[in-house]
Amino acid sequence: MVAAMSFQYSYNFLQLISDHLSDMLWVKNTKGEYLFANKAICDNLLMANNTEEPIGKTDIFFALREREKHSEDPAWHTFGELCFNSDEEVLRQMKPMQFEEFGNIRGELVYLDVHKAPFYDNDGNLIGIIGSGRDITHQKHLERERATTSRLIESGPVVVFEWSGEPGWPILYVSSNIEAVLGIKQDKLISSQKHFSDFIHPDDIQRVVSEVNDYFSSKTPMFVQEYRLLNENKAIVWIKDFTVVEYNENDVTRTIKGYIIDNTTEKLADERASHFTYYDHLTGLPNRLKMIEDMKQTPPVGCAIFNIDSFREINDFFGVTNGDELLIQLAEESKKRCFPTYRIGGDEFAILFHKPISESALKELIETILNDIDSVTFSVAGEKVKVRFRVGIALGNKKLLTRADIALHRAKEKKISYALYESNENIEDKYQKNIQMASCIHRALSENRIVCVYQPIVNVEDHKTYKYETLVRMIDDEGKVILPLDFLSIAKKTQLYSKITQSVIHQACSAFENRSELFSVNLSIDDIENPYTVQEIVKTIIRTQTANRIVFEILESEGIENYESVIQFATQVRALGAKIAIDDFGTGYSNFEHILRLNIDFIKIDGSLIQGIANNKRHQIIVETIVQFAHKMGAEIIAEFVSDEEIFNVIKKMGIEYSQGYFTGKPVEL
Repeated sequence: MVAAMSFQYSYNFLQLISDHLSDMLWVKNTKGEYLFANKAICDNLLMANNTEEPIGKTDIFFALREREKHSEDPAWHTFGELCFNSDEEVLRQMKPMQFEEFGNIRGELVYLDVHKAPFYDNDGNLIGIIGSGRDITHQKHLERERATTSRLIESGPVVVFEWSGEPGWPILYVSSNIEAVLGIKQDKLISSQKHFSDFIHPDDIQRVVSEVNDYFSSKTPMFVQEYRLLNENKAIVWIKDFTVVEYNENDVTRTIKGYIIDNTTEKLADERASHFTYYDHLTGLPNRLKMIEDMKQTPPVGCAIFNIDSFREINDFFGVTNGDELLIQLAEESKKRCFPTYRIGGDEFAILFHKPISESALKELIETILNDIDSVTFSVAGEKVKVRFRVGIALGNKKLLTRADIALHRAKEKKISYALYESNENIEDKYQKNIQMASCIHRALSENRIVCVYQPIVNVEDHKTYKYETLVRMIDDEGKVILPLDFLSIAKKTQLYSKITQSVIHQACSAFENRSELFSVNLSIDDIENPYTVQEIVKTIIRTQTANRIVFEILESEGIENYESVIQFATQVRALGAKIAIDDFGTGYSNFEHILRLNIDFIKIDGSLIQGIANNKRHQIIVETIVQFAHKMGAEIIAEFVSDEEIFNVIKKMGIEYSQGYFTGKPVEL
């Protein structure tokens, strides 16, 4: 009670002194939840509505909220995780520390100078962390500019000019190294009283004059320009001009000094780099990035993506080098056509259409292009080959590239030459739902809404619960329970699957740490081949002392034929006392070799066989065969999807030891 009052007093004091503080100030507990946040951090980092909103919430909460508001811009807000990392470091070392943290806020890169320290109450009990932060973005930019200027000057000779502010900028002084650096003689400049504007490239002079006048009007003391000079031989020299201006009391230019370096080599290198950025190195065709830029500059009305049919087989048969040669030949053929072609992927090319064209005319045009290509014979490693394409076509002014790609996938699936995107396919809605589900999974993981329920597995003879199977569920943002069928497949594609598995392992082992029953956890080949997941499994079962009661169920249909990985994992956990089961045995991938090679402890017969076992003679024969074989190998049998008494009696008669299903017990929380 005294500690709480003490903190409340401290809280009120902090609120009082920080109301008008420009620096960010906050206090968090050891979980990273805000206990106090002043107005500066609410406005500038969290985007909180008021100073009360952050209380009890974490940086991750506000980071996710900002990203959701601007999902179209993945770089909108990247603060959050880094804050938590430095919090942990302070708590680990238990001393005041200083950090330079950076990330995007409102789409702009921001640097913060952050000070953090452990925070105690009056009795010396650790409450969490107190921190302050100051925006040093402007300072960082100035440091970079100074460093860049210094490097440029140090990298080579610098020509020093002094000009008059009169029109054309008459030259008052120039350093003697001008001829060596720029190819212009010093004595000729001084004696003839040349104007500096006489040497500026005609294509640049208007821009340079306009920029300088703007700088003079705003009384800018220093500015940097890049432009071209023409020396006495009319050769072009790119320069970088660092100009320093002094103004008198009437704001009229007093002196103008320029520090000029030859920037030609760097400029040409930039142009070459730009070429490699926007053009494919192998074929010389413009690439995907160039295509996107061109689409922004001049929006097209149509797009077609051409994919080489069976190009992988060409690479496998003739070799990658010869495959590349075929791509070069295709690029040369494309250059003969009247449409500019882009290489947007390994074996994918694209064409944009800018003139209005009807659907039928576009189809006819694509057929003409395909017929033209079909009439060409290409040479690969001295062999004559024909090349055929699958084509995806899209018309309109929205998401052309995405829609053409969707149409291409349909052409491949239907094994047709080309397909046109149809708006009624609703593929984009599916993509959007996948993205939303991935985001929901991410939030559920960060907010501990991935939960476990446990289904009893009973002994057929005495109906007693022998063990439990761990089943995962997700609680969505509205509190609705989501079954694994609806989110695990998406989790696998977004690299969140391993985090879900690790969460399930932690929860299940903690739930059975002080219980006597066996319990099982499902693993896929992805889990087994992930060294971090395996490390977390081993560490957790040792810590909770559940190694001799856990059963790892490996899905028989998901890569169990990767014997080396599975055997290595099974050997490792068996040495600690764990058991191994094959799940869903009896599906189309079933192989009795799995039981022989992996020395299985349990076999779970697939529910599709068990559900029809009472009335389907074929199912009975298959299950009896599995049971007899398993018993001879010393493995015990579990029947899944036992939904009624009739099925239960059949499996009991067959000698199956264990039953799992709604008849013997539904999934429950422990």
